[in-house]
Amino acid sequence: MKLSNGVLPIGAKYGVVMALIMAAPATAFAEQRVLYAENFESGAATGWLFDGKGKNKVTDYEGNHSLNLSRQRNAQMTVDVEGYSRLDMTMQLAAFDLKKGESCKAEISSSGGARWQALLTVTPAMADGITLHSNTGRIKNPGSLKQLLLRFRADGGRKAKCWGDNVEIIGKR
Repeated sequence: MKLSNGVLPIGAKYGVVMALIMAAPATAFAEQRVLYAENFESGAATGWLFDGKGKNKVTDYEGNHSLNLSRQRNAQMTVDVEGYSRLDMTMQLAAFDLKKGESCKAEISSSGGARWQALLTVTPAMADGITLHSNTGRIKNPGSLKQLLLRFRADGGRKAKCWGDNVEIIGKR
C-alpha cells in the first residue's frame, strides 16, 4: 500500500525488507558455530589425552578452574572441523616456576600431530603464576581438513607448572 505521495509507509517497508530476507537462500548467510569450548569449570578434563613426564590435574585458583600440567606433561584434544571454510582458535595459558629455556605452549596441528604450530608460548619472563595469557589464530580455507588437534604442553624442569584454560574453536561455513 502506498501513501498519496507514492511512498511506502514504514511498516510496509519493514515488511518488504523482511520478505526479501526470508526469501534469501540459506547459503547467503554465513553459519558460525562453536565447535569446541572448554573452560574446565566442571573440575574435569573430559576427553583430553595425557602423555609425558609429570602430572596433570584441574586446579582451582580464586574460583577459576584450569588444567594444570607439570614438568613435561602434555594434554591433547581432537576437534572435528570438516566442512568449515574458516576456523578461529583461542587458547589461554598461565605458568609458574619456569627456568631459562623452559616454556608452556598452546599448540595446534592440522597434520594429525605430525607437525605442531605454537599458538601461544609463555616464557619465564611471563610466568607469574597468575596471568592468563591469550592468543587467537585463524585458519582460512582449511580445505579437506577433517580434524584439528589442540595441545597444551609443559616443557620444563621439576618445578615447572603450566595452566591451560578457556579453549574455543569456532567454525564458519
